[in-house]
Amino acid sequence: MKLNTEHRQTLSLVLATWILSAILYLIPYHIFSGASLYVVVSVINICAMGILFSAGVYWAVRATRHRNTVIRLTAMIASAFLASGVLALIDAATGEWMGRLVVSPMPSAPFALRATNNFVALVWQFALLGAAFTVIEANKLTRERELELAVAREATSRAEAAANAASLAALRYQLNPHFLFNTLNAISSLIVTRDYDAADIMLTRLSDFLRATLSSEPDAMLPLEDELATLQHYLEIESARFGDRLAVEFECPPELNRALVPGFVLQPLVENAIKYALAPSAEPVTIRVAAETQGGTLILSVEDDGTGGSDVRPGTGVGLANIRRRLDTLFGATGRLDAGPGTRGFIARVRLPLVLRNGEDDA
Repeated sequence: MKLNTEHRQTLSLVLATWILSAILYLIPYHIFSGASLYVVVSVINICAMGILFSAGVYWAVRATRHRNTVIRLTAMIASAFLASGVLALIDAATGEWMGRLVVSPMPSAPFALRATNNFVALVWQFALLGAAFTVIEANKLTRERELELAVAREATSRAEAAANAASLAALRYQLNPHFLFNTLNAISSLIVTRDYDAADIMLTRLSDFLRATLSSEPDAMLPLEDELATLQHYLEIESARFGDRLAVEFECPPELNRALVPGFVLQPLVENAIKYALAPSAEPVTIRVAAETQGGTLILSVEDDGTGGSDVRPGTGVGLANIRRRLDTLFGATGRLDAGPGTRGFIARVRLPLVLRNGEDDA
């Protein structure tokens, strides 16, 4: 059977203690009167029995290591006294028996005196061993609890990561039902008017948009150029509904095409502008999508020049609030969404850390 570290420490401590005790017992005899066979046999006997009784003290300490301090100390002291008393009686009894078999140059002490002297000497020895066992078990218990805490922290971390992923997935997959209904109604209208080519094109664009929406990971970071390409699919669908009333401007420096952004972070903002600026108005509306940097921060903005820009818009239900929750989950305090009146109408700005694809951060 392979011994663990604590058991090896305990065994080494017990053996070292009783071997050293045997040497210390024999030194005075060797110096003053010579270590006779009787003395050597007596010392070997008490030390061998001491090793066995030390196991009993260790068992008492180990059995109560999860209990409170009072119970642990009581068990340790009681086992030390019991081991000392029993061993003292055994040594006194075996000493008399060996005295009859082995001739001793010195008269043996009376049974009661020898038992008492042995008890006084042994109780301290067993008490010190018990204290050492208590320290060893306390250290082991501390390490076990640290390991359990580390496992618990890891499990908590995995659970939080799973919860965040689930939250991000739920936020990502909350497509605005009004957008789907309006698109399907537009396709239905084209079919009714027998404009089959336009209906087919619009259906294809809707299919491409939904495929891009559902295929990527909910917490994936995409290059900005991919995000803008997906947004273009969405705008093509809306252009089929609103025609020349919808104009879109993109302002993205080429060096920011590699900037990583959460997937579908811009679509709800553009949808918000279409719903509150374009849909209620008979006039054309221009939506401007721009990207810029300030230090190590990437700023994505969606601005419209529709009427009613001085009013704070409630959002698209799952639009602005959705983005704020996603940014908080992904970036904490370093990611946020600001929305309000702009110079032309209404503007929404997303701020997040600037990270370029291939792991190149902005200096």
